[in-house]
Amino acid sequence: MSDLVIRHPDVDELEIVASLTVDAYAEYAAHMSPDAWSAFAHDIANVAGRMSDGEVLVAERAGDLVGSLTRYPNWRGAQEGSSSLRMLAVPPHERGQGVGRALMLRAIELSRAEGKDRVVMTVPPEMTTARDLVTSLGFERESSLDHTPAPGVHAQGYELRL
Repeated sequence: MSDLVIRHPDVDELEIVASLTVDAYAEYAAHMSPDAWSAFAHDIANVAGRMSDGEVLVAERAGDLVGSLTRYPNWRGAQEGSSSLRMLAVPPHERGQGVGRALMLRAIELSRAEGKDRVVMTVPPEMTTARDLVTSLGFERESSLDHTPAPGVHAQGYELRL
C-alpha cells in the first residue's frame, strides 16, 4: 500500500477515471436491466459532473490510476455535519491490494479534519467486498440511509461516527 498515492485527478485524467469507474462496476450489470445499467453507467461516468459538489480522489500506483472515490463534504446539503462517500471504484484485478482501504482512509481523514460528525456510504448487498471494507473500517449499518439508486438496485446505508 505504501506505493499508492491518493490525490485529486488532473483534468486530463477525468476520462480515465470515468472508464475505471464503469469498468469497476461492470460486473454488477447482470443485477440490472439493460436500460437500468445504461443509465447507471452514464451517471457513474459523469466524473466532471460530480466535481461540482463533490471531491474526486484517485489512487495512483507507478503512474497508473488504480482506483477512485467521490466524497461529498456537505452531503449535498442534506445533513449538517455529515459527508458522504460514493462510487468507490477499484477494478477487480486491483482488489485486495489496499487500494479501496487507502481511498476510504483518506476520505475519512479529510472529513475528520473538516470537523464532520459522521461519514456515510451506501453499498448494494451484492458488493460484498465493499461492504466488508466499510464494516472493517468501523462503519455500522444505518437502514435510514437505504435507497434505490437505479431501478432494481438497492443500496444499504452505513455510517461511521467520527
